[in-house]
Amino acid sequence: MNRLLPLALALLITACAAPAAPVVEAPTPAVSAPTVEAEPAVGTPEPEVPLPVTPAPITVDMNRIEGQTPTDVIGYLGTPSLVRRDDAVQVMIFETGTCVVEVIFFEPANGDHFRAHRVNTRSRTGQDVDTENCVRRQLEINQ
Repeated sequence: MNRLLPLALALLITACAAPAAPVVEAPTPAVSAPTVEAEPAVGTPEPEVPLPVTPAPITVDMNRIEGQTPTDVIGYLGTPSLVRRDDAVQVMIFETGTCVVEVIFFEPANGDHFRAHRVNTRSRTGQDVDTENCVRRQLEINQ
């Protein structure tokens, strides 16, 4: 019986052991061929990269104000913040954040069109400023 005990024990351990799990092979991932970008043909120019657009500096043309009608001046400077008319005089005020453009129109004769006679510029606090720079600021706003 002593001889059978090790054999019985071995059979018992083998019988209690879990069955071997089936071997499942993992699918191999599909390997795609590396992509190769086509090189431009010899002599073919590279595509042009657009350069940043720098706006052209604004040129002030006082001839588009002086001697012009109110309609012409509005077309150039934009909508005025104030328009005042007293008999044969009309005043238009154009305001920017830093300065004020004042255009004074006169009616040469009764029934004639008003014409810009004078252009005054000042800071918002009343000090004199450069006329061309103040008009340029107004033109920048009107773009």
